[in-house]
Amino acid sequence: MTETLDRSLLTKPVFEATSINPEFGTNYKVGYFGLTYSDANFISRGIAYFTRWARMSQVKVSHALLVSGDDECIEAHAQGGVQRASLSDYFNDEHCQIFFRKPVDLNADIAARLVKTAELEIGCKYDIALIAGHAFSNSHLGRLIREVFGGDAADLLCRLKNNENRWICSEFVAHCLSEQPEYHRKGILQKPSETIDPQELFEDPFLFEPWKNDL
Repeated sequence: MTETLDRSLLTKPVFEATSINPEFGTNYKVGYFGLTYSDANFISRGIAYFTRWARMSQVKVSHALLVSGDDECIEAHAQGGVQRASLSDYFNDEHCQIFFRKPVDLNADIAARLVKTAELEIGCKYDIALIAGHAFSNSHLGRLIREVFGGDAADLLCRLKNNENRWICSEFVAHCLSEQPEYHRKGILQKPSETIDPQELFEDPFLFEPWKNDL
């Protein structure tokens, strides 16, 4: 049975940003998802602005990644497409905040399958056109279209702009989760992966265990 995404579950979360480096095995593990935000980065601020409609907490996020090792992640990045990257690059950036979310009932088998799914896409290019679709869909005009014609009308542009061989970060993370039977069409994954943004992923109460600041 598929859950209904009840936004009332998200009305009063209490989140805090962290300022020291997380520890592997304590604050995050393989199979966790990281979500980042940098106030010093123009693109990060822009994504946070366009996805502000989904924000139910004090936390802003603009990028999503999958943890694949103690200092490694797999991500879809504008500068290199889908690639392996170092988590320490985020930890050592004084302007960057990173938050980790643990998928519900995560175990070693699910974590391995999440990483394997991500590895299959390494080398794919970044989907610039889809980012443009997200920007319009979340603009004031896009929100008006949603109110008048429904959410599917605004998301249609994202689906039209989507290239199945290219990825943006949140679409990539949503894909990795959706490919696992434990999470398929769960929570926000009821929407097509290409229409999901990082903030929606962070806020989802069905895919992830409750977020807390362990640092």
